Amino acid sequence: MAWAYLVVFVVLVGMLFLSMRNRRRQALAETERAQQIGVGTEVMTTSGLYGTVVAKDGDGTVRLSIAPGVEVKWALAALRDVASLPDQFQGRPNGPGGRGGIYDRPDNNPDSNPDNQDG
Repeated sequence: MAWAYLVVFVVLVGMLFLSMRNRRRQALAETERAQQIGVGTEVMTTSGLYGTVVAKDGDGTVRLSIAPGVEVKWALAALRDVASLPDQFQGRPNGPGGRGGIYDRPDNNPDSNPDNQDG
């Protein structure tokens, strides 16, 4: 009967070890990603706002230029490097039609859709 407790204990320790290893990998990947983002890097926030990093502060924040003369402060953890995103999210807001993203493809642009009766 004691061997059953030993098996359960070994399984729990193994799961704990795997969990810690995965957490360490994720932290390392996050650190590498944050180091790749520097001044001049085009980024997208986790909420979908595109901008260019104009300053990187020592407290884990950056200033983004989102329009001429408009700068906002964001946490570095909330940013994704545009180059690391899937193709459909790499469009810039000032791209064709002033939209960016999926609207850069002609088949998804409402302005180029002949069935669009709004225009």
